[in-house]
Amino acid sequence: MKHPDLQDVVEGRRPVHEVRRDARHVAWLAERPVRPGHVVVATVARVDAVFDLSPEAHAALWTFVREVARTMRERLPCERVCVSVIGWAVRHAHVHLVPTTAPGQVPGLDGPPLPADAMAALAARLRAGQA
Repeated sequence: MKHPDLQDVVEGRRPVHEVRRDARHVAWLAERPVRPGHVVVATVARVDAVFDLSPEAHAALWTFVREVARTMRERLPCERVCVSVIGWAVRHAHVHLVPTTAPGQVPGLDGPPLPADAMAALAARLRAGQA
């Protein structure tokens, strides 16, 4: 499946059901939702991935995401809004917000357990150089 160019959405060249916008972000209903009410939030500026944003832009994105998610929880029949940031197929910083009413309504992140020595090696690698 070809993924859409989010810049087309951000710049209004591709029509979507927009739910919120400010100078730096736009939120719209996902065209292929995991669940009804699934919202995509993207930065207006084209940045490859969420973690490539400046610290200030990153904080602004999460403030906007929080506002959208709180609105979803207030206005949609859902108990929780789950968050997903994949950052691979679509090269534009964006966040998925999925309204849920029960566990299992969003694909999980469970994989097979790693051996203890592999876990210890990974943890040591990630801690390296930290104060």
